[in-house]
Amino acid sequence: ELLPPLTGGEYERLKTESVVKFLKLRLWGHLNTTLLHDRFDYYGLGRFQLEHWIGSHSSIQPCELHRKNVTLGYMVSGKVNSTEDYSWGMGPRREEVVDEIPEAQKALKSNEDAQFKEYYLLPGNLLKWFTLYGSKGIPSSDSWVWDFFAGGSRWKRLVMKHGERAIDEMVKLSTLPASYSAFAANSTETRSFQFTNDNELLSSSKPPVVVFYQITIPEGKTNEAAYALNTQFEVFTKGQYNIVTRSYEPLRNTILYYTISGGDSKSHALVASLCKTRSKSITCRRLDEYKSPKATGETVTQLHNFCIANPSHRVAYVTNQLPIINNKTERYSMQKIRAFTTAATSKMCLKSRDTCNVCGMEFYPLPYQHFRGNMFTASCEYVANLLPPRQFEQSMNSIASEALVSQLETKFTTELLPFTPQNIGLDHYSLEHWIGSHPEFKPCDVAPVQKSWFPSMSGNAFVPNQYASSRVYDFQWALAPRRNSAPENQLSLAKEQEVIGIDGIAFREYFYLAGNLLKWYTMYSKAPPDDSWVWDWYPRGNEWRQGVARNASSVVEAITKQYAVPNQGVPF
Repeated sequence: ELLPPLTGGEYERLKTESVVKFLKLRLWGHLNTTLLHDRFDYYGLGRFQLEHWIGSHSSIQPCELHRKNVTLGYMVSGKVNSTEDYSWGMGPRREEVVDEIPEAQKALKSNEDAQFKEYYLLPGNLLKWFTLYGSKGIPSSDSWVWDFFAGGSRWKRLVMKHGERAIDEMVKLSTLPASYSAFAANSTETRSFQFTNDNELLSSSKPPVVVFYQITIPEGKTNEAAYALNTQFEVFTKGQYNIVTRSYEPLRNTILYYTISGGDSKSHALVASLCKTRSKSITCRRLDEYKSPKATGETVTQLHNFCIANPSHRVAYVTNQLPIINNKTERYSMQKIRAFTTAATSKMCLKSRDTCNVCGMEFYPLPYQHFRGNMFTASCEYVANLLPPRQFEQSMNSIASEALVSQLETKFTTELLPFTPQNIGLDHYSLEHWIGSHPEFKPCDVAPVQKSWFPSMSGNAFVPNQYASSRVYDFQWALAPRRNSAPENQLSLAKEQEVIGIDGIAFREYFYLAGNLLKWYTMYSKAPPDDSWVWDWYPRGNEWRQGVARNASSVVEAITKQYAVPNQGVPF
């Protein structure tokens, strides 16, 4: 019943896949590891896969020769008494077989939920069995595993009802955040919009500002979404902000390509009404509507299509809700929404410059190259070279899988910031990574530098901006990065200085060049040009640039392997 351990490589591939599934579920908080540390041998990866092979099917019925009192330490050290310590019987006989993390067993015994989520109990085995063998990996109803492993009865109910989809069902039943795609269920649901109908308008002597507008209306947040809509339509109507006059100037009209995700007929009617009452300065084009508020990626898909067809244009991307920051929800801070929208459509960001191809309010290189609020203006020449957003999401998921396993191998470190779904761009979070993902990315921004223009979390209440007197609108255009490495409260300067000072960490730090080069080569098959800002900004940039010249796409492996340390035990 077992897969061949070596022939064809299927066992190794699927075994690794099961571990990756767990590591991603752990990022979302659905499963955990309490009993043992993260080690290659414990997960059965690499050369340790063979030690796990014989027990890799749920039909295993183990038996053993040693009595219950004989510990692993006794076996290894040869302290087994040949006459007293041998007695054949069905296994497993031992309940506490690990003592790596002090008090771990004791803590689990008093926490049924922790038992249910513990990888080294049933969840890890179920993931392995289902990934390797599908429905054939389902333990029988009378299997010893249900009684032996803590949390077994709870898992048995799920497995007997849902089969190999039991872990997926567990995720659905959880109140924790879950992964989902930013795109419609299949690509055929995306309407192909005919931008050629606007060619005459776009090529006129005074072309409009092209804005792609993602409108999201989550259930229970209709009022907040409506406030944001009104705020942003006011900005579109007033025109482009000019720092010289400290005012909005209607220099050019706006053509607004919008998508609505979620909401009902009333909220959709509001959008139509806003477009109609402001039709003198705004030309609205509805791209599509989606029932699910989660389908927020279709707008950038259309933006990408537009840029492929119109490489000489500049486009703005604006959304009516803000990204979540460190699992803290501040979707509808109207002050920030207005400021981000103003920046992306400002005269300073709309101006074409050879030195900058994407402009927004505030740019930060960490945890990933992004603009606060994920609103920006970009040159279509740059955007056209990006991966299509749907394909980009898939690529980011694949890269995340590789990064998670490579971290176990110690190829990468995460000393600066932890791996989280947002930080590594899993699933819908890939949208926040997309615009800054190309090796030829040249960012600039406009927010004031001298003082923090907004507190980290300013609340969700609707408070109109008095922009004429606010320091928020003291825009100062400049090439980026020119601020701290990451937004406030995400990374301490002391910690960063510590990491930079140690070669073995700085070279392997995923959020520096090691991780970025992995992504650039995987998605675009090249590194940034020699004159890119990245070589001067990121630590050890010159060494990495020289490494790229010598090793090209294998540069990450060539440099990080010099500093990797063993993360495994001794096989028995």
